[in-house]
Amino acid sequence: MNSVSTFGAFTTARLGIFAAQKGLDVVGHNITNINTVGYTRQSLNQISLRVGGYDRYQPQNNAIVGSGVLCTGVSQLRDPYLDIRFRTEQASVGSADAKLAGLEALSSILDEVGKGDGSGVIEKQFNDLITQLQNLNTQGTGQAEFDALVRSSAATLAKLFNSYSSKLDDVTQNQITSLKQEITAVNDLLKNIRDLNASIRRSDIHGDNALELRDQRNLLIDELSQYMKIDVSYGTEDIGNGQTVEKLIIKLAGANPNPGADRTDKATLIDGIYGTQLSFKQEPTANPAFDNTKPASDTNPAYLKADGTPTNVLADAEMKDSTNYDLVLGQLTDARGKIHANADGTLSTAVNLGDNDLYGSLQSLREILTEKGEYSTTAEIAADPNAATKRGIPYYRNALDALARQFATALNDANTLSDDVIYQKDAGGNFLLDGDGKKILKPGYANYKGGNLFSNSGTGNDVSNITAANISISLDWSKGDVHILASKAENATSQDNSNITHIIALMDSKLEYRPSDVAAGAGNTVSFKGTFQEMLTNIGATLANDKKTTATMLTNYVASATELNTSRDSVSGVDLNDEAASLMQYQKSYAAACRLMTTLDEALDKLINGTGVVGR
Repeated sequence: MNSVSTFGAFTTARLGIFAAQKGLDVVGHNITNINTVGYTRQSLNQISLRVGGYDRYQPQNNAIVGSGVLCTGVSQLRDPYLDIRFRTEQASVGSADAKLAGLEALSSILDEVGKGDGSGVIEKQFNDLITQLQNLNTQGTGQAEFDALVRSSAATLAKLFNSYSSKLDDVTQNQITSLKQEITAVNDLLKNIRDLNASIRRSDIHGDNALELRDQRNLLIDELSQYMKIDVSYGTEDIGNGQTVEKLIIKLAGANPNPGADRTDKATLIDGIYGTQLSFKQEPTANPAFDNTKPASDTNPAYLKADGTPTNVLADAEMKDSTNYDLVLGQLTDARGKIHANADGTLSTAVNLGDNDLYGSLQSLREILTEKGEYSTTAEIAADPNAATKRGIPYYRNALDALARQFATALNDANTLSDDVIYQKDAGGNFLLDGDGKKILKPGYANYKGGNLFSNSGTGNDVSNITAANISISLDWSKGDVHILASKAENATSQDNSNITHIIALMDSKLEYRPSDVAAGAGNTVSFKGTFQEMLTNIGATLANDKKTTATMLTNYVASATELNTSRDSVSGVDLNDEAASLMQYQKSYAAACRLMTTLDEALDKLINGTGVVGR
């Protein structure tokens, strides 16, 4: 017959007291950690105890009673689904936040609103140049001081372009520094998660759930999810003798929108006690003198050594960080440097991440540094279908270069005449030369002082590849050898200012801007048509729209992440009302178990000392 022995009831009461005490311990632990960041509410795990097995000869009228309760451990109250949703949203928050920070840095330079007494710095200087041209037109071209005033205004405008470009360089360096700092932060997180995995694994082997270590790990995983989109999964690892322990695996969550791409965006970051580290992809330093129309050879070396000498041996070339800031995931290693072995026995290898393999703050920093928007090449758009809509520093630099080049080209063309027009030729069509070998001007152009007004350096007159960084008034204009042409007509009168009028009108003409004008391989379609000042306004408006859109997205992402985190806290966080109810529950359970013990004692006392006693 299977039944609880007479004294077995005391064990039942004792186990009840022990369970109630443990429950009170867990509640107390929860309450004292109510303000601990990352703490997950804990719960006591209990099972009903029954001693003995099934008795085949047991009478049907015998009631089988259990033997009390057992505490099997303490667990955390977490919702894995909410964790996944929250961390996915965190990647969006990190992405939008990093992008907005980069756009705000650009806004401090390119946003002309509120600068220059409300009219913008470069905008105001364009207006000043127009005013000086109008004064030159009305006061007469023969007065050198008015030409000097135009030249001074133009020089100031060129320096403003130079200044803006230089400030873009500063923003670029700051973004590079931020990217490197974030890579360091990510590497620290990956290392700490890997080491916590090792500690939790050791605890699991010895029967300890290590809940506090898991809380630390969850905090690190939450932080990691802002830098990149991740996929977190929990499996088991067989450690032999039929024993298994938990194994945490973290992978990239597949951010690449191109289904045909090599899916390196699902690469493993953490595999149990093994973890990777991020670094920049290394590239050999290119030889600027290399002729890419010919094959690389010893006579046409493609690389440079660290000392600057050319070489055609890749192993001898100086290696530098990728100009596209491409990232590499290193081999999976443990804390001692042991390389992880795959299921097939091969060792873990480094993974070169593609341009779209990441999503989060790391990717946004990369895109601020690399994305060209409408100035993207055909190859870049083929690699990323969204490249033409992503605008980083290169886009705004190209846009500013396009404005500077268009401005310089238009005014240079307006102030020059071809040699065929102004120089004398013989019957054979050859230019006539004087005794010094110089071309002879036609009589009608004897006082010709035209020429290029702007160049790519203040020390010369070269007009090739003018950008915002190098635009300058030409050397000849600065020396006074070139003036603004009043007229392009032969034998023009002193009252003919038609060319100055043309230049003034040019300042208000709508010109076409094509990406291919400043970016080789970019599209040749018209990206904008307008005046110089309208182009400047368009740059600022594009930046403002990008900034506004990103700020709106960030607000939405933060709201969604906050809501999800609140939902997580409703499950995982400590609630004083719930804990107070648990306190009452365990206190009453403790008191009841103690009362059971007392009752059993009284019953046995009666049984032992009061049974069979004959009254006297």
